[in-house]
Amino acid sequence: MRTNKVVIDKVKDWMSKNDKSHQWLADELKVSKSLVGHMLAGKRTLKPQRIIELASLMETSVEELTKDPSFKEERLLVQLRGGLSNRRSKSELNALLFAIEDYIGLKN
Repeated sequence: MRTNKVVIDKVKDWMSKNDKSHQWLADELKVSKSLVGHMLAGKRTLKPQRIIELASLMETSVEELTKDPSFKEERLLVQLRGGLSNRRSKSELNALLFAIEDYIGLKN
């Protein structure tokens, strides 16, 4: 699930539970009601600053707001089919593996 959709679903759910309207959200974000409608309909991509503002309004962290509930904290397995035919593809695969290992190291 894309981050935009995850955030939109959580914002809509929070607004419903807290009896907040599109107009209330527009006033808090200092934008038009129609822009809020477009954002919550997924017609607009939420910019990082907007996600931070939404998290603040909802009194939650950005991490919690953007966390996909369908994602399970399990080890991921990636299988590649075929072979690498040239030096560039091997180099790109090595760069990708390095980035993954680096990311995992940062999480731990």
